[in-house]
Amino acid sequence: MFTGAIVGFALLVRESRTLRKLEYARFRELFTLLSDGIIVMDPNRSIVYTNPAAIRMTGWDLKDTVPYCRYCQERNIGSGEQRCLLAQDRHRSYFESQLPTRVGGWVNVGMSRTFLMPRNDSKKRDMVITIRDVTRELQEEELRLTRRLTHHTWEVQEDERKRLSQELHDGVSQSLYAVNLGLDHLAKRVSDTDLSQQISELKGQMRASIEEIRALSRTLYPAVLYSLGLVAALQALADTLTTSERTISYVTNMHPDTKVPPETSVHIYRIVQEAVHNALLHGRAHFVVIELIQNEDTVCLDVRDNGSGFQPKNTESVGYGLRNMQERARAVGSDFHIESKPGEGTTIHLRIPIHHNSLFLPDQ
Repeated sequence: MFTGAIVGFALLVRESRTLRKLEYARFRELFTLLSDGIIVMDPNRSIVYTNPAAIRMTGWDLKDTVPYCRYCQERNIGSGEQRCLLAQDRHRSYFESQLPTRVGGWVNVGMSRTFLMPRNDSKKRDMVITIRDVTRELQEEELRLTRRLTHHTWEVQEDERKRLSQELHDGVSQSLYAVNLGLDHLAKRVSDTDLSQQISELKGQMRASIEEIRALSRTLYPAVLYSLGLVAALQALADTLTTSERTISYVTNMHPDTKVPPETSVHIYRIVQEAVHNALLHGRAHFVVIELIQNEDTVCLDVRDNGSGFQPKNTESVGYGLRNMQERARAVGSDFHIESKPGEGTTIHLRIPIHHNSLFLPDQ
């Protein structure tokens, strides 16, 4: 019986050791598969353990001495202080800096640390540093800030356009109109035929100037967009730009009272305005078609022209106008596609998700 107890105890010890080995293997596998880097270093900053993620990020391996991060290399320290901030400040468990890599250069990392229990009778403890590559996070944050700045710039531009439009309409246009009335009054008091002809020509030039000012005012700030909405504003744009020498055709299946969020409306309107401007000015087009078609879950915007076209090898390297359209398309949740060949005109495509912009049909 006593022998059986000993055998049973031996089996229990063996099973316990087996379980510990399995647990150790699981922990080792866990550290191996982690996407965050793990570095365990002794008080002399020599690496006693590291995982593959840390090696990929820094290139440093077992028995290497871990270099200080850029912040710790450059910071001022007092007498008796450790240069490593995480080792010196026990209340600080995380901060972001740059670690030097084995091959040269730096990697942006977020670092957190903890300490292991002392080994044997030593009071010194190994430090465990967990590192995460935050380069992508920094890039994403920079992109978010850039887009916020772009959107703020658009808002400022719209406000400035509104102010200039009002000044042109209420100031310059009214002044020219007053001059035109004065010319009318003067023409009635002049009997000289040649002088009357000159006054008549001046009046014609004045009327043309007034129309140009009004057209510029409408371009800067399309009041119809804010009063009647996007569908009506695009129709007004097509009507205004259509002349005896060119035709701007507008096709839509959207109800004139369809409500579109103001910011979305401005982006779509400015994209169409820029596309038509490019077609007429650069493409020398005589015919432009604007299509705004609402389907079940998208609004499709196409602007086609019969102009000279171009070779859009890389739309990222082209002028400000196309880049602005690309950014505005992204703001309404759409990709920006452009098709063009020399001599075959140009077409731009947008597919705007309705759910992204809360578009809806008018109340019945």
